[in-house]
Amino acid sequence: MVVKPSGGYASRLRLGSKRAMTLAEAMMATFVFTLGMLGVYMMLVKSYQMVNLARHRDNARAVLLTYADQFLRLQTTDSNGNLIFFFQNASAPTSFGLSWTDSYNNTVSNTTNTADTAGLPITLGDSNSTAIPARVFRTVLPINMSTGTTQSSPPLTAAGYMLQGTFTVTYTVNARVISQSITVARSFQ
Repeated sequence: MVVKPSGGYASRLRLGSKRAMTLAEAMMATFVFTLGMLGVYMMLVKSYQMVNLARHRDNARAVLLTYADQFLRLQTTDSNGNLIFFFQNASAPTSFGLSWTDSYNNTVSNTTNTADTAGLPITLGDSNSTAIPARVFRTVLPINMSTGTTQSSPPLTAAGYMLQGTFTVTYTVNARVISQSITVARSFQ
């Protein structure tokens, strides 16, 4: 008959191997937990970046809608019947004729009397958040009302001329240049 020792060397070997296995498991669990936490952290960073991008897109859309509204509602001619520059034709994007009032009620405008292809500088956001610089451009072209295409000199109709105004804002977020545009049409005499 063989008697197995109950306490001695053999039981200590088994106990020692369980401790080594437990230490390896704890190290692996710590490693997996750390990877999981890094993943959660990266998701939070990406979420913040997406919210920030959405905020800037909303601000840019508000700027574009303001210019489109001005284009649709403002009087097209001055008291002498001359076109206001905001409505004069421009085959390339310019910022001349644009104006913007910021949240501090300061008017930002381009006062040069030549076409400015650098764009009108504005700030998206405010100083309490992540404000970024942006540029606004406008292109105004006459439209042929029978075809809907832009031309340099469309025919005058009983309703006057049709103008197409395209307003574009460009800005940089996370080293990516983003551009948004809105196009509106209106008549003028």
